[in-house]
Amino acid sequence: MLGSISSLTISPLNPNNMDTVYIYAELLFTSTGCPLDIKSYNILGNNILASTLHCLGIAAAICNTTDTFKLNPLLVGTYLFDLTLSSGGGGPPCASGIIPDDNDVISFNVVASVGIKEQTSNKELLKVSDLLGRKNNGTKNEPLLYIYDDGAVEKKIIIE
Repeated sequence: MLGSISSLTISPLNPNNMDTVYIYAELLFTSTGCPLDIKSYNILGNNILASTLHCLGIAAAICNTTDTFKLNPLLVGTYLFDLTLSSGGGGPPCASGIIPDDNDVISFNVVASVGIKEQTSNKELLKVSDLLGRKNNGTKNEPLLYIYDDGAVEKKIIIE
């Protein structure tokens, strides 16, 4: 065995059905270099079958690397992420070995989201006006309307 899976972790730790889920695979190889050649995953119901292939050099050395799998928001449920690690010589591209190096599985739950996620953007302030729509440059102790280019309007009062 030339490579091994040190750990599988998930982020966010308790995802909901609105979150993008990231699986981090910490990998260890016993040969120089360990560039990623191929990484893929397939979602079959609540099973996520993943594989990764790294190319190895000929000299004995320790090579640590992390493969990141980005999963778009998933339906509510319990999921199994099943990773098979392989290594090969040459390249990339490299020829994989006949027998996979390692396999590991992590289970996680996706729960229903509660509330509304705040959307953030790089909106630009167009103008500041008073409640009657007159232009204002930010008078203190007076309610003002901040109007942005995305159509958002914020009502603010700066108290001094």
